[in-house]
Amino acid sequence: MGRSCPLAYRTSPDGLKTAPVLETKTAYFIGGLYGNELALARILEMAHEERQKGLPEPSLVFNGDFHWLNAESAAMQRITDAILAHHPTAGNVELELARPSEDAGCGCAYPAWVDDAMVERSNQIMHRLQSVAACTPGLSDQLQRLPLQRRVQVGDCRIGVVHGDPESVAGWGLALEQMPSSGSITPRLQAWFQCAQVDVLAGSHTCVAYLQDFFVDNQRRLVMNNGAAGMPNFQQDPRGLISRISLHPSPFEPVYGTRLGGVYCDAVSVEWPVAECLEWLARLWPAGSPADRSYRSRFQQGPAHYPSQADRITETVGPL
Repeated sequence: MGRSCPLAYRTSPDGLKTAPVLETKTAYFIGGLYGNELALARILEMAHEERQKGLPEPSLVFNGDFHWLNAESAAMQRITDAILAHHPTAGNVELELARPSEDAGCGCAYPAWVDDAMVERSNQIMHRLQSVAACTPGLSDQLQRLPLQRRVQVGDCRIGVVHGDPESVAGWGLALEQMPSSGSITPRLQAWFQCAQVDVLAGSHTCVAYLQDFFVDNQRRLVMNNGAAGMPNFQQDPRGLISRISLHPSPFEPVYGTRLGGVYCDAVSVEWPVAECLEWLARLWPAGSPADRSYRSRFQQGPAHYPSQADRITETVGPL
């Protein structure tokens, strides 16, 4: 369990081409919130700060896994209610909470490079979350109604919103480990961009952040993975990360970014009180628990990943 992909997870790039369009001047792409209400509060504050600075109100697009470490019924409902006020899509976590799949475990469809111990701990976390969700009236119905894909339009920039990849909610086809070297492209990636007719593919599932550009039919394209909004993304950096795509420069210093035509595409940090966050994690997942063993070191030290590895933009593949 934890390595399979249920049929209900299947999507297609055609779905991105025909999905209803959200038109906006600024969008936040928020994946991997992981139940972190401190991160959610900060993201809402960031949107408010943009408005205070006279910028357009950002559209908040939550692309899956907003539940995970929040193993409390009240917290699950608060987060669900808050996110339903915006533009959510389902991740594998939400699908498994809404309607558990036989033998899917956590529903992550982990590839071979993820060790068995991590997979088993994720299955154990999901089992606990499903018990909590089952005691939260109406939650399953709310989560079942979430779409699996979205399409967002920022100026002339067309963004396909997925959780995993265009073919599956839990797909790993947009994982950093699957990306070609800078300046090149795989036939699969090229086909996805052509079929979906988007300029940007925005995902999150793997929780490893990066931004990379490609050329498809002589047009520049991007893949953006925000990593995790609710967990640290870089070594010795305790902040979460979201993707911001806008007609306007970011009022927050980007970690890295680029411009696609006249549109700003940036990775922006999400800060929260570190001590309070660690107390929350310890209260719900004490020492030795599955989530403690999988995530405490990430919350304390960050993963072995650096902004220099995440910024895969090359100025040599073509004009901005």
